[in-house]
Amino acid sequence: MFGKSSIIFWGGVLLGLLVVLSVNTVSAQVPMASFLSDRSGEDEVHVVYDNGEIKQITDHKVKTLTPDWSPDGKYIVYAANIRGGENFDLRYVDMTDPANPKDKDLTGKELGVKLNVPVFAPAGDPRILVYAQTLPQGASWDVGFLTLDQGIKPGNLVNITNAEGEGINKDQGGSWSPDGTKIVFESNRDLIDDKSQFDIFIADAEGRGAGKNQLNLTNHIAPDEWARFSPDGMQIVFQSKRDGNYEIYVMDIDGENLTRLTNHEKTDRRATWSSTNVIAFETQRDGNWEVYRMDPDGNNKVNLSNHPKGDNGVIWSPKGSRILFESKRDGKREVYTMDANGGGLKNLSNNPGGNDTHPRWNPQFELRSVEPQQKVFTTLGEVKRSAFSKD
Repeated sequence: MFGKSSIIFWGGVLLGLLVVLSVNTVSAQVPMASFLSDRSGEDEVHVVYDNGEIKQITDHKVKTLTPDWSPDGKYIVYAANIRGGENFDLRYVDMTDPANPKDKDLTGKELGVKLNVPVFAPAGDPRILVYAQTLPQGASWDVGFLTLDQGIKPGNLVNITNAEGEGINKDQGGSWSPDGTKIVFESNRDLIDDKSQFDIFIADAEGRGAGKNQLNLTNHIAPDEWARFSPDGMQIVFQSKRDGNYEIYVMDIDGENLTRLTNHEKTDRRATWSSTNVIAFETQRDGNWEVYRMDPDGNNKVNLSNHPKGDNGVIWSPKGSRILFESKRDGKREVYTMDANGGGLKNLSNNPGGNDTHPRWNPQFELRSVEPQQKVFTTLGEVKRSAFSKD
């Protein structure tokens, strides 16, 4: 028979295996990302798992736009044309139990306004950035936010860009700062030489101060667009046509220290900053759209996608270790992922007969997934992560 020490040893091994299997199961149940797909007719929201499983989670058969995850990974908010006409309302899918997603109305019945491009605020901040013609005090298209009351119920609508009558023209392209205290956006409100062009603005976005201290950061006759904060919130990367074609620039959040990061006769655009302080962008410099990366000072540019068919739509994973993007390399548009260095390429959507677009990472995927050859502390001590889901 087994001795006492042998029983303790094998009991510990068995318990350790059960823990590993349990963590594996939890990881496998967490969707990796979401995307829009027209495989069932109209664009619908789908989620994809690390094992390649794809699940359709909306079924409205109407125009559906711009899904975005809550920071805790429990909800996906999106815009849908449920009521027809030009009415786009916000809906959400409750992903608390991924095996049983629940699609619900957020604004259509209660608010009855046209809302688009919802983006959740950073973690711990119950607000959703929106873009609409019908925000309070609205004069045109404005950027504001929808507060969420207990649970995920609509609260107040706040107009940020026209808080004090500033937004007499079109405001669009809002993006949160990492701490949720500010937004950057595009506006064509300031005429230069009697011409309208988009400039990059910054504004406060907290509480009663939302919309205060609006500042035109670029103030140039050429279009300035697609502004995104650096990971520390102290710089802004954007695209500008001020040198004849779209190039990528960076500046401080007060508009100072403007620096040109790209210099090419072909278009460079839609730069996004990773949490690891790397910038990815789209470019046509190789004859078609490709995904590049570069250092924050513009050095060390690398073609990550490197394919004769178009690749664009870059989305960094929360930890900056992976990239989601769209590619036409298999015929129609599909969702791919790759490592931050261009390796580990994988077709996630696998739908050659349709179009798959607008991918977004589940913020909780990397937190619940683990990497090989590392360790995790448990009540049993340290267990190697070699058997866990790979990031």
